[in-house]
Amino acid sequence: MNDDSRSPASPPDPSWPRISALSLLGPEGLQGTGQFDELLRSATRQCQRLVDAGRVRVWVSRRGGRRLVAREFQEGSLSRELRLPAGEGLAGWAMSHGQALRLGAADARPADLLGAAEAFQTALVIPLLRRGEPFGAIECLEKRSGEFTAEDFDRLEVAAESVSLALDHALLYQEMERRALEKDVLLDITRTLSAPFDLEEVIEAIFKSLRQVIDYDAAAIYLVGRGTHVLELVSHAGYPDGSEEAFQLNIGQGLVGWVAKTCESVIVSDVRTDPRYVAARLETRSEIATPMVIEGRTIGVFNLESDMLDAYHEGHLELLTAFAAQAAVAVERARTAHDRVEQRRLEKELAVARDIQRSFLPASAPIIPGFELAGTSITHDEVGGDYYDFIPVSETRLGLAIADVSGKGIPAALLMAGFRMSLLAEIRNEFAIRAVIRKANQLLHESTERERFVTAFYGVLDWKNGVLIYSNAGHNPPMLLKADGRVEQLTEGGVALGVLPDARYEECPIAIGPGDLLVLYTDGVSEAENESKAQFGEARLEALMRKHASDSAEEILKAIVDAVTTWAGERGPTDDLTLLVVRRLPA
Repeated sequence: MNDDSRSPASPPDPSWPRISALSLLGPEGLQGTGQFDELLRSATRQCQRLVDAGRVRVWVSRRGGRRLVAREFQEGSLSRELRLPAGEGLAGWAMSHGQALRLGAADARPADLLGAAEAFQTALVIPLLRRGEPFGAIECLEKRSGEFTAEDFDRLEVAAESVSLALDHALLYQEMERRALEKDVLLDITRTLSAPFDLEEVIEAIFKSLRQVIDYDAAAIYLVGRGTHVLELVSHAGYPDGSEEAFQLNIGQGLVGWVAKTCESVIVSDVRTDPRYVAARLETRSEIATPMVIEGRTIGVFNLESDMLDAYHEGHLELLTAFAAQAAVAVERARTAHDRVEQRRLEKELAVARDIQRSFLPASAPIIPGFELAGTSITHDEVGGDYYDFIPVSETRLGLAIADVSGKGIPAALLMAGFRMSLLAEIRNEFAIRAVIRKANQLLHESTERERFVTAFYGVLDWKNGVLIYSNAGHNPPMLLKADGRVEQLTEGGVALGVLPDARYEECPIAIGPGDLLVLYTDGVSEAENESKAQFGEARLEALMRKHASDSAEEILKAIVDAVTTWAGERGPTDDLTLLVVRRLPA
């Protein structure tokens, strides 16, 4: 290895080509980041002429000091980017040791030289200093005429000062330009978010603006599903058709799932070496992802992928985090707006459903000789699945119906509407009660899903003769309290409606004598629970009937409703509560 120290400097030879920072920057200075390559090209050519080298590269530290980058210029305007991990190669050695390196063909290479250095005969490397710290290096290889001399060393060392100054100026200008662009882009996105917007349009604007400051080949925004452990893809760009399966991630799965789980950002320089990576693109080599956070909650993940190795560094992460914050605001606003629209739509639907359901229920109980009638239906949700009705059949006969649909809400109300229509249609045909129930069962089985069914009780009261003919389709058995104190339950009939396509139903007559009390009810009465999860039960209902047997039907109805409501406590009943009371007056 030649001695890199030099004897006391003699006056520079006036025949040397001189390199100044101004000559490298040009007469107008560095006007934009696009001229940075031209600066490197100019410095490379002048250094090449200065020391008569076959190859010259100007290396600059990038990626937060983790990577050395140079451009190798070829004939014409062609160039290619070269990369080295920090500390590797001749340039990395000179920068890490803070000293120059001059090697002849017979000189031994440094023992601590890292990386796979390319073959060369002669080399001259000078570190570039910025405020006393190495930030790059000039690497000259293959002296065209013999070996690099001490004079070459002197010339290159003087030139390195000007190159350092020019590069420092260029990098500062580049940084200022980048910061200004980032500020403008973020300001544009903020303006976009402040106006009425559509989520897809905002995400598209974010992707477009992001590309101005960070190069990426694919981008995606994921949301954490509410109440689930699944990541839902909101928008993506740059992914091929058929990659949808790679987007179906659970929290903790893949790099994106890991970010969602830990709420920590991640930069992967080579995804092929990271076991967390889930391949959505074969071309992807590096990836960066950061969480989208609102008020301390991780609501999603912003993810970028590049076809280049080690494409992202902490500066990119800082910028992506800012974009992720904007995207989080956009998504949360869109979610809130969507929820409000959906809530208004649901409220309108519920209002319509409530009006329809109210139209099904009797406005008042009919008046018939010798009997008192009362009925009510109190829904637990906005729309209930219970139904009761008084149906005129003839001058001396009155139909009594009560039913309960499995499930709650609008689907239950729609199914109940279908049952009511089929029941009324068959009653008008004056079929026998068992035939009415059988036909209603067939219609429900054909038109509903298997997990849906209806329990129902239908009977015809011949008030002139005091006889009730009924059929019970899987419903809570109505309770008949006789005047002599006996209690009968009306159980004859068959299974719930809609369960079996060819179910058969029996009908049964029962006498309703003077002083008898009949109560029809849904499970919202008998299965109402108190704070200890104990049910109201049939025994309490029977006790109420005995206690109020001499009261009017309306008073009996009110007593039962009050008792069930009191039993349920502060939270109230958890199911629809429907009652129908039939009381035959004493003789």
